[in-house]
Amino acid sequence: MNKENNADLYTPPTIEQAVDAFFNDFDFGEGSGRTRLSYRSGARAFLGFVCEHDDLDLDLQINELPSSVLADFNAWMQTAEHFGPGPPGDEDCQEVHDGYSPSTRRLYLQALSRMLRFWWYREWLDFSPEEETRAREALQIRKTREERRRVHTRSDSVPADFGDRMIEAATSLPLPSQRDIPDSQKRRKGRLETLRARALAHVLRATALRVGDLCELSRTDVRLARQTGGHLRIEMRKTAMAAHVVLGEAALNSIDAYLEERSDNSPWLFIQHGRTGAPPKKRSLSVEAFRRRRRGYGAKLGTGSVRRIVVGLAKRAGYDPDRDHFISTHAFRHWHAQRLIELGASIDQVQAVLGHARAQTTKDVYAPEPNVSDILMWEERIQSRS
Repeated sequence: MNKENNADLYTPPTIEQAVDAFFNDFDFGEGSGRTRLSYRSGARAFLGFVCEHDDLDLDLQINELPSSVLADFNAWMQTAEHFGPGPPGDEDCQEVHDGYSPSTRRLYLQALSRMLRFWWYREWLDFSPEEETRAREALQIRKTREERRRVHTRSDSVPADFGDRMIEAATSLPLPSQRDIPDSQKRRKGRLETLRARALAHVLRATALRVGDLCELSRTDVRLARQTGGHLRIEMRKTAMAAHVVLGEAALNSIDAYLEERSDNSPWLFIQHGRTGAPPKKRSLSVEAFRRRRRGYGAKLGTGSVRRIVVGLAKRAGYDPDRDHFISTHAFRHWHAQRLIELGASIDQVQAVLGHARAQTTKDVYAPEPNVSDILMWEERIQSRS
């Protein structure tokens, strides 16, 4: 069907329908069952990405996909939580993993790229494969080996003023007023996004939590922190170890401002705001109903969304994510640990804050070399007495 000549009759399928159409109609060829299964896994991951994306939805028409979708999907996979194989020797055990492995990301990107070409051939997309390639290259999806190595540099690559600059960037975000945005619905969503970004920056800086654990924070956690002087004992999903974190006054104030603006029953601290920034109108959802939600207003915010917010704040703070390779949600964790060590905290104390399973991990990452200034100080005291 020609889209231009049949504009009144043409209705693109939804994203979910387009994925089904690919597997129903695409010719995988003989003996390609393994490829089909791999592409199925990639498609499930892609649909999970769509559900967590603030501006996408499974019921959205496929032609509304942005040309940067492949780049966005890749960025999401770097931090997305998913179930994967457990420890060696226990094949039946499933563990929660933060981020897909590089080989899995390449496979799933290949699957999505094949689906995009299929949809473009069906005239369901508003961009060509060439435009998608240019968008991917512009966002540097294909990094050189050296660039990929530099992404995983040690924590000493995070500047000492990183945490403060990110807070300044978040605080400087303008809070829309009626004069700025007359439309009340758009103004509410704008205010929610600004207050959420401010609270996210404060909580990441204060707690050094992994992004997956940050997204699990609830209103109950905040109430408990208020009763214990800001202290929270959180079981880390990755290690099952306790992380001892503290929500200070600045973090709690930013949370209060965000929750006051929301006025909803969702139990999650950080939520999706949906397309309109307003709770469902048809019915008032209970706390449990919000807890079960996977997308839309009140659902738990996804890790990919947190990453996009952090990257946006980093740009506002004057960083260049393409050059400053430390920019990520994890950079707050590195920054926090570095500051603790500089202030004299022991490795065991830093381990307790971060929730590492082994103190050796904390030492290898954050204190691989001895503190020479401390050694000189102690030696001077000892030798001055001789």
